[in-house]
Amino acid sequence: MNSRNNQAIDWDLINQYRTLLGHDGLNDSIAMLQRVMPDYVVELKAAVVARDERTTRSQAHKIKGSCRSLGLMRVGEVMAWLEKEQWQWQEVDETVAAWPAQFEQDSALLTQG
Repeated sequence: MNSRNNQAIDWDLINQYRTLLGHDGLNDSIAMLQRVMPDYVVELKAAVVARDERTTRSQAHKIKGSCRSLGLMRVGEVMAWLEKEQWQWQEVDETVAAWPAQFEQDSALLTQG
């Protein structure tokens, strides 16, 4: 594992889950996150298109928590920025457009780890 992967994933948390849930339990949790995330992103994108800052921040909070709960730190950090920091809509448009690919890449690391 390279250092980039270590920054993307909280492997200590993942190993704790693996100990508690077993390999199958952890994989089931990862699969569930991968199934629900597209719907979460659709809701986020709709809020961004509507330029609804309150809902955008709220949805980012929801996504952040979901990601961080399974050790996806890098993609969770992006959502933390969207939730809490000052930004311009153009930045949000670019971030939300790029985020799903990063989520897919980082969540795939979980199943390989």
